[in-house]
Amino acid sequence: MLHVVVKRAEGFTLLELLVGIGIIAFLLLMVMPSIRVYLLDTKIRAAAQAYYDGAQQARAEALRRNSDVTISLSDSNRAWSIVTGGTTIASKPAESAALLSITASVADVTFNGLGNASAANTVQFMPGDTAQCLASGPQRCLNILVSQGGQVRLCDPTVTTDGDNRKC
Repeated sequence: MLHVVVKRAEGFTLLELLVGIGIIAFLLLMVMPSIRVYLLDTKIRAAAQAYYDGAQQARAEALRRNSDVTISLSDSNRAWSIVTGGTTIASKPAESAALLSITASVADVTFNGLGNASAANTVQFMPGDTAQCLASGPQRCLNILVSQGGQVRLCDPTVTTDGDNRKC
């Protein structure tokens, strides 16, 4: 008696592969809007945190040197630099804040040797389409507040609860 063993081919058929690709494409299309919001939210947070760190560094340098140190916004408020006595201490290029809309009360804030600021300043970090920056909107916007006393704060303009340290 002769036994014939038929070995089945292993792997996927073309139809199974196409169905799998279709399911993956559908799932990606479903999450794309939330990924876009997340990436823009991350860009806003990173740009605001960079300016916050720069303002803190400018104040610390003014105290350390006991002289005036200025943080200046440039390139549509997307870039900043810290300068003292004509020497640039630190800077951040505009590419890091691309696609954002950044407004400021004043472009230059100078910290003196006591750590006080020359002017109060509010720097607002928003998506390029500022209409998205609403309390009920998809995007969280951030503000950096510099008081004349030299305090630098990062806050969320949509927070309205008293006692919440994120409130502007």
